[in-house]
Amino acid sequence: MNSNSNHFQNLLRLFCYVGAVLLTACIVSPPLYWVGTWLSESGVLTMVKGFPFHRYFSRSVQVSALILLWPAFRWIGIRHLRELGIVPNERWRGDLLAGFVLAVLPVVLMGVIYVRQGVWSLRDPVDFARFIPISASAVVVSLLEEFFFRGVILGLCLMAMSRWSALVVSAVIFSVVHFVKTSKSVSGDPVTWSSGFEQIPLAFSSAPPWPLLGWGFLSLLVAGLILGVAAARTRSLFLSIGLHSGWIFAQKGLELLATFKPKSVEALLPWAGPNVVSGAVPTGLVPLGVLLITWALVLSRLRHVEKKDHRRV
Repeated sequence: MNSNSNHFQNLLRLFCYVGAVLLTACIVSPPLYWVGTWLSESGVLTMVKGFPFHRYFSRSVQVSALILLWPAFRWIGIRHLRELGIVPNERWRGDLLAGFVLAVLPVVLMGVIYVRQGVWSLRDPVDFARFIPISASAVVVSLLEEFFFRGVILGLCLMAMSRWSALVVSAVIFSVVHFVKTSKSVSGDPVTWSSGFEQIPLAFSSAPPWPLLGWGFLSLLVAGLILGVAAARTRSLFLSIGLHSGWIFAQKGLELLATFKPKSVEALLPWAGPNVVSGAVPTGLVPLGVLLITWALVLSRLRHVEKKDHRRV
C-alpha cells in the first residue's frame, strides 16, 4: 500500500475518532445529568443546580475529545508532532507577539470606523474587569483550536494532498465546526438514554439565519486560510496562535466597548453585520477587508523572515 493511501486512511481514522467522541458523549451524558441533578438536589454539588441537559452533553463532548485524543494518535500512528510537520521554533516569542499585533490592529481600525459611522455605539459605563475573562478565553481557545485544526487536521491533510488543497479542506472544516452547537432543551423535558443522540441532528439548529450564516462562514473560511498559511509556512503553531488569540481578544473587546445597533441589519449588508458565533465572528465586506489586510501583513512578515533566514544560510 502506497504512502498516499496510508495518509488518507489516517484522515478516515481521524473522522472515526470524531464519531467515537460523539458516541461516547451520547452514552455518558444522560447518566451524568441524572447523577449531577441528584447531587445538586441533595445539596452535595449545588454549583450544578439547574444545569440543563445540553450543558452536560457539551461538557461530555469536550471531556471525551480530550480522553480519546491520545488513543486516536496511537491508532493513527502519530508519536511526535514532527510527523504532522510541526518543528521547534526558535523565534516563537516573536511569532506569537507579531501574530497578536497583526490581528488586533486592523480590528481596532475597523472598530473606529464602525463607531464613527454609527454602526456601533459606545457603551457607558464599561466594565473593564471583563477584559480578564476575555483574555483568558482568547488564550485557552486559541491554544486548543490551533493544536487541533492547524496541528492535527491541517497536518494530516498536508500528508494526504497538495498544500492548497489541504489549506482549503482544513479551513472549510474549521468554519463548519464553529456552527455546530448543542441545542437547548425545553425546561421540563424528560432526559432519557436517547437524549444525547437527539442532540446530533439538532447540531446546526442554533446557526444564524441566512445571509448572516453565509457571511459568517466566509469570514471563518478566510481566517482559517490565514491561520493555515501561517502554520504551514512557519512549520509551527505560534504565529497562528498569536493571530487567533488576537482576533478573539479584539472582537470580544469590541463587543465589550460598544454595541451593534443599526436601524436595519439588511440595510447595512453586505458591508457590515452583527457578530455571530458567540460574538466572535464579524460579518460583511468590511470585516473581510480587515482579514485580507491581516493576511497581507502576515505574508509580508513571512517573506521578511524567510529572506533573513536565507541570508543567514
